[in-house]
Amino acid sequence: MKRCVILAAGAFVAACAAGPDPVVASRPAPRMTAGELPSLARWRRHISDELMPFWVTRDALGTPIGNFPTFRCNDGSAFRRDAPCPELAAPPDWIVPELGRDYTRMKSRQTFLYGVAFHITGEERYLEYARAGVAWLRQHAYARDTGSAVTFWSAGTPGPPPDQRTAQDLAYAQVGLAFYYYLTRDPDVLADLVRLERHVMTAYWEASPEPPGGMLRWVLADGDTPGDARRQELVSQLDQINAYMLLLAPLIEDEAVARAWRRDLVLLARVVQQRFFAPEHGMFWGTLHDPAQRMLGSRHTDFGHSMKSLWMLYLTGQLTGEHDLVAFARPLIAPLLERAAQDSGCWASGLRSDGELDRGSQWWIFAELDQAAATLAGREAAAEPYARYLAASYECWFTRFVDHRGHEVWPSVPADWTPTRFDDHAPSKIFHWKNGYHSMEHALVALITTAGLTGQDLPLYYAFVKAPPRARVQPYYFSGTIVGETALALPQHPSLHGRRVEFRDLH
Repeated sequence: MKRCVILAAGAFVAACAAGPDPVVASRPAPRMTAGELPSLARWRRHISDELMPFWVTRDALGTPIGNFPTFRCNDGSAFRRDAPCPELAAPPDWIVPELGRDYTRMKSRQTFLYGVAFHITGEERYLEYARAGVAWLRQHAYARDTGSAVTFWSAGTPGPPPDQRTAQDLAYAQVGLAFYYYLTRDPDVLADLVRLERHVMTAYWEASPEPPGGMLRWVLADGDTPGDARRQELVSQLDQINAYMLLLAPLIEDEAVARAWRRDLVLLARVVQQRFFAPEHGMFWGTLHDPAQRMLGSRHTDFGHSMKSLWMLYLTGQLTGEHDLVAFARPLIAPLLERAAQDSGCWASGLRSDGELDRGSQWWIFAELDQAAATLAGREAAAEPYARYLAASYECWFTRFVDHRGHEVWPSVPADWTPTRFDDHAPSKIFHWKNGYHSMEHALVALITTAGLTGQDLPLYYAFVKAPPRARVQPYYFSGTIVGETALALPQHPSLHGRRVEFRDLH
């Protein structure tokens, strides 16, 4: 049967296609029964009832809406320096000097959060909050004259100077715009993404003859800390992949730009693989410039950065056809999961300097381990080496990490956790490195992979400026067969064309 459907503005379905109607695509055999994992309804409830109430208050949305605050109190109220809430009245020393700063990366991460909320629920208000975040960032943070992006504001003054902005901060300036482009394919947003990517890959790239190769620098010039310009950081490379490159590389329709991004994606993946991997530990060094830091328990040498590196290398290799990256990452993932697993179901965070397990759990490390495990459970020939951890780890997440009274998730839970642990002395849930980015990405990946593992269809929502080719409509980092599409009314966004797209065979 041949079926021709018109590709019209706001009504993308498919171009003329020969073969079976995709609506009757066969349903794959489930790899796990529905009862083995939390249901899709449970993950949706997690988003609507446990996460998003923290992010829809007036204090969360900022003034104007889109100027999202970096710090807030655990009850969701605004942080006031003249009358701080208990968790920010005497915070850890590493937070104290940051309290007067408002970070681009956190505004961008919160923009990502609203984009994911719309993607999963189809609620237009979340799309509006994401759009507001994008608009604020493009107007205030993206510097057209230098191609860079502001790192923070202190008393309304942007800082630091452009040559002291870290490659990591520039990566996370992109994460909110990247997800919004994924939802909308807005060409103006893509232009800013492309401009900043070029700035990073040209201004920050430093070729090095010894050892051979090159990598992205941390900063271009020393600031208050001497030696910053010589730092060699895993996250300078890795977070370009994670924050925006991997998601957008398959979506860009301009062939020249797409080729350049794929080239950069592979280049950075090989830097991570070849320069930072520590084979004696099956992990990745967080830094290379200081030999004294090449030890277990050092900065960014943990299960989170190591698993994120492996997950990104695995996905990059599959996307680009660089199969050696997949072959490198695949055999390392299951052993790292096994090392991090605990009887409680809660993932350990890493290894201490003495080689002993750090049994406490950090929210973002937990999310990275879950995401990698769920991804490989759905893609590898044998699901069991990866899927066997998920039921217990998800239970730990729902039971221990979720703040059931104040919403969102705690930054960490100790190995000796009890239900009353945070009743009197709760850690801050929102600060200059934590908001809703990791918790929402965790929920999105869990929703997609659970649908794939249990053989269920999953609807996701988009709001296109112009309908892209069907092959460029994907469920985040994953693949699936489109089996249904309907229009989604977006009365507050008349220039966008809402679509509810139903996927099957997610993997």
